[in-house]
Amino acid sequence: MGELIFSTEHGSHLYGFNHADSDEDWYEVYEGKGRKLTQSTDGQLDIVRGDLEAFLIRAASGSHQSAEAIFSRSKVWGPGMEEKWGPMLANFRIAGEAYAKYERTIKKFCYGDFKRRRHACRLAINLWEMRVSGSGRFDPRRHPVDRTLCAGYAKVYEGD
Repeated sequence: MGELIFSTEHGSHLYGFNHADSDEDWYEVYEGKGRKLTQSTDGQLDIVRGDLEAFLIRAASGSHQSAEAIFSRSKVWGPGMEEKWGPMLANFRIAGEAYAKYERTIKKFCYGDFKRRRHACRLAINLWEMRVSGSGRFDPRRHPVDRTLCAGYAKVYEGD
């Protein structure tokens, strides 16, 4: 992989669902091609690293993790990278079949444990934002009202 384009907090810290025992998740995007994506976990630190090509392919196909990273407002840019890649990433949009992948992921998560059901709700809000705004974009950081709503919906089916 080439130079670091950006890193961003990811997972529960990005969405605002974190708690005292939450691990720290990061997503890092590097210049390069090759469709490489790796994940490493070291106790409380979980890092997904990928080259730009892999990242964009996944985001365009509806990978919620990659879409959340691309739309994150918590990016830490590598030296000179915001000027080089920022405009292109700022114009990135989710469209077409990617919406169908979001819908499939939401349905799959609906039948899991509390955490997965809460994520299904969060993903549904993200999908709604993309569709209703017509922008193909969303803010992955959830408002406290959204977090309460998602927790409430996830508890409704607790024990099923």
